[in-house]
Amino acid sequence: MNRFGDIDASFKRLPPVYGYRSEKLVSIDKALEPIEPQIDELPYYIKIAKKNCHFPSEHGLSKDQSAAVYIYTMEWGDTTLYRVLNKALRSENRQALTIWFPYLKLFDTALDQLPTVKEILWRGVPLDIGKNFTKNQLVTWWSVNSCSSSVDVIKTFLGNNKNSTLFLIEAVNGKRVSGYTEYENEDEIILRMGTQFRVKSNSLDHPNGSYVVHLIQVDDNDDGPSASSINEMHLTATASNKETLGKSFMLFF
Repeated sequence: MNRFGDIDASFKRLPPVYGYRSEKLVSIDKALEPIEPQIDELPYYIKIAKKNCHFPSEHGLSKDQSAAVYIYTMEWGDTTLYRVLNKALRSENRQALTIWFPYLKLFDTALDQLPTVKEILWRGVPLDIGKNFTKNQLVTWWSVNSCSSSVDVIKTFLGNNKNSTLFLIEAVNGKRVSGYTEYENEDEIILRMGTQFRVKSNSLDHPNGSYVVHLIQVDDNDDGPSASSINEMHLTATASNKETLGKSFMLFF
């Protein structure tokens, strides 16, 4: 499972995570020190992240902040950092998250400085979970959520798996991290942990077992989905955008 498909479909109700916000900024080495027992060779991967991260940063990120984003996108096996982190973020044991607070502070402050995007994003999972999403349902993804602005990227990860679910997401405050990741051609945009969505309509299912689920991000400053919705994103304003969406569905199915 890659990070674009690292999706929790359990619909858990958990307390939000915010204690990390009072942490002081420290180096990435210090921030991840408490995690070393959980991830073999973590100091080695930190070294790689510091060597290859995007720095100097035109967005004002420190080298440690840039490395915090980079290491999140690295892949090295079952103990890859994003897998261990997201498992912890989905756990009902919220107290166990405290060891992640220094890293979350570094990571979250890095995202604060990166460009905010309001556009259509994509995620996908090689499982037929689409039938579990129903119109007007509220969904919270407690983990860090890697998305792509390119449906082709998600299709590559899904491959020829017929029992797949593709998520079309109307995002209102995604954070563009492409340029700061290990794989820059993935057009990655992150939706922060605890992002909430409303299901636009019942999932679109296909005879081959595939689904498309349309989600609208709930604005943090509002009680419901952003009033901007799909119109403000200009998806219905131009024929070219209509064509892009049409091709996306045809290619998926």
